[in-house]
Amino acid sequence: MRVKITAIGNLLALAVLAVPALAVEPSPVQATGVIDLEMGIDASNWDIAPYNAFTFTQTDKIFPTLLISPGTEPYASLPRAASQIDLKKLTVTDPETGDTISAEQLLERIRNSGLILIHKGKVIHESYRFGLERDRRHICMSASKSFIGMLTQIAMQKGLLEEDDLVARYVPEVKDKDAWADVTVRHVLDMRDGLKFVEDYEDPDSDVRRQDRAIGWRVRREGDPEGLRDFVQQNLNEKAWRAGHVFNYASIQTDILGMVLEGASGMPLEEFFETEFWSRLGAEFPAGMGTDGFGQPIVQGAISMTLPDFARTAMFILDKGRNHRGEQIVSADFFDDLLTPNQELTDAFAFFDPAATYAHYRSQFWVNDTRNEQFLMNGVHGQIAFFDYQRDFAMVGFGSYPDAVSPLLTDSQFSLIESILTELDAN
Repeated sequence: MRVKITAIGNLLALAVLAVPALAVEPSPVQATGVIDLEMGIDASNWDIAPYNAFTFTQTDKIFPTLLISPGTEPYASLPRAASQIDLKKLTVTDPETGDTISAEQLLERIRNSGLILIHKGKVIHESYRFGLERDRRHICMSASKSFIGMLTQIAMQKGLLEEDDLVARYVPEVKDKDAWADVTVRHVLDMRDGLKFVEDYEDPDSDVRRQDRAIGWRVRREGDPEGLRDFVQQNLNEKAWRAGHVFNYASIQTDILGMVLEGASGMPLEEFFETEFWSRLGAEFPAGMGTDGFGQPIVQGAISMTLPDFARTAMFILDKGRNHRGEQIVSADFFDDLLTPNQELTDAFAFFDPAATYAHYRSQFWVNDTRNEQFLMNGVHGQIAFFDYQRDFAMVGFGSYPDAVSPLLTDSQFSLIESILTELDAN
């Protein structure tokens, strides 16, 4: 157990320490940076096709991983509907060719490893491919971010922080930086912090790739920062826009939120996540939380879980933060706020996508359509949780698409979603 008590307040720290820790444990798998020596799969290529369908379930070998306990209470059931959707019979339009093919063929083409569909509280489809099994953890990539958005809301509900608090109050690495002088927790939640950060996965020298080397996501080079906090200390010093003005997707900001939560709660992030969220969700299996090799969790993308537990998360979100025991873990207002039209958010999002009239980014979720109450947890290579509140529907999936980000992958996912929703509406 890491001990990280800050100077936020001695009474708060003592109160937190009085709470008994659950069972966060290090993974028994050693993070050697090598997944398969004979196949030549290591930290230099672990997330590259064709290896990634396998390696996305083997990330404990890339970065040291903490296992987050699901708790001791019975896990939530995943009831199955009497009528199931057969994806071999469901037809979709293939955006690549314009041809009509089966949904199963589309899933094979985009290298989806597992898919669960939920409608009105019941599973209407569950399938696995490319070697994934129901009890095997798979990396969530940037879908991890939404968990930290919800966890930040929990911290605010507990009175540990306010959304208008300055980030520098909780994160010593940015305390004396001029670029952070006006950045609030809300700015970071919405990625409107204004810091200069380029998230270009194709440029090996972009900010995100230098960050990846610092955290062990890629092979470190001589002189690279040693871990997340060292990266933040040495970088993120330059302002590109005034805070709140522009949405700029920067994965490092989710890790900043993790540091805020540690500073505000006086607890290691993994313990706060376990105590306040994962052990109360109704999960069946432990979750994984990758670290940077220096003890700091990589919550921008290195949370892993089984597909059924991802589906339980989706059911929790469909029920607006209420778990299977009827406990309100995350305020329902949080989810209503995601879908509330907000001109400030729309204007900020226009920098990213000028054509997205009804879309914005809020609290670490992608909101693609406020009119139809649709939003996403989204990660590179095909990790997705799509929600439609009007239809009481969710789709969760893990994947290993060759490109980290691809318009074709996105178009394919939404072609599948459109066909599924059309099928539901017809019945």
